[in-house]
Amino acid sequence: MRICEQQYSDHIRPFSRILYLCHRNADPDAIGSSFALSQAFGGAIGVVDDISRLGASLAEAVGAHVLLNPQFEDYDLVVVVDTSVELQAGGNLPAPYALVDHHLDEGLLDNALFYIQRPAKSTAEIVWRILKDNGKKPDRDAALALLAGIVSDTGRFKRATPETFTVAAELLAEGGFSYEEALEVLSIPTSVSQRIAVLKAASRAEILRHGDWLIASSVVNSFEGVAAMSLVDLGADVAFVAGRHGKGERIRISARSSRATVRIGLNLAKLLGEVGQAFSGDGGGHMSASALEAIGDPIVILDACRKKAAESLPCGLVCSSGAGRH
Repeated sequence: MRICEQQYSDHIRPFSRILYLCHRNADPDAIGSSFALSQAFGGAIGVVDDISRLGASLAEAVGAHVLLNPQFEDYDLVVVVDTSVELQAGGNLPAPYALVDHHLDEGLLDNALFYIQRPAKSTAEIVWRILKDNGKKPDRDAALALLAGIVSDTGRFKRATPETFTVAAELLAEGGFSYEEALEVLSIPTSVSQRIAVLKAASRAEILRHGDWLIASSVVNSFEGVAAMSLVDLGADVAFVAGRHGKGERIRISARSSRATVRIGLNLAKLLGEVGQAFSGDGGGHMSASALEAIGDPIVILDACRKKAAESLPCGLVCSSGAGRH
């Protein structure tokens, strides 16, 4: 059942033991949104499998206690936060669960007791509206957590909308801190492991040329999202980077694309959803930044991703010069 932000308090009130569950490799938007909701309405925060370095940095900065792989049976409601497909939440959600998310994937909607899902550049923007519409005043740490989530998910406002800037200004005023403080939470040194992953992704990259479009793919052991973004920064229009996670044949592929591909309508969330389902998995996210989890050979799955991307891109000239592609 879809509800609006103002109805959240009424729907959460019957439950006394609430878990706010973040996706695998939980980022600042997931952690910040879950923390603000738990502070306002009560409940614990949990993540599936792991937490990103930026997510961990934010949790430490605001004093958020995050449970790793919590037991769902310890709670009478799980609220899935900033998560678009079930595999990102561990693949075995309890019933009932609720959802608060800004992605447009429909995979979690049918089985949700209630959900708030609408287009926004971050889940934190939706959570701020939930707090405002239900008369909840966040403390400094909750406001900082939400702003950090917004800053992270919008690439420091490069993908912001007017609503994003309005929410950010309100959080700064409410929390009484500076924008610089939010940046400091997200400014952690790049690890040697991450730098190695990026360099390996570049050295191993396979390039498919489709007209004037360049589609890159690579395989690394970790930091797939960062590696994919680095390949786009180096000149790829679309980049897919695969890594093997957990036991067995579970593959995670992160994808990133240039602004030019978004302008012509390439939707990585839809693309990775289709490829993921073809390999006993699922995928989703945003038009220009998405991920999938599936079962199989990463080379085979990457090849399917490249072919899907090529089918979705026109073969004509991108523009009269390279300017403005990225």
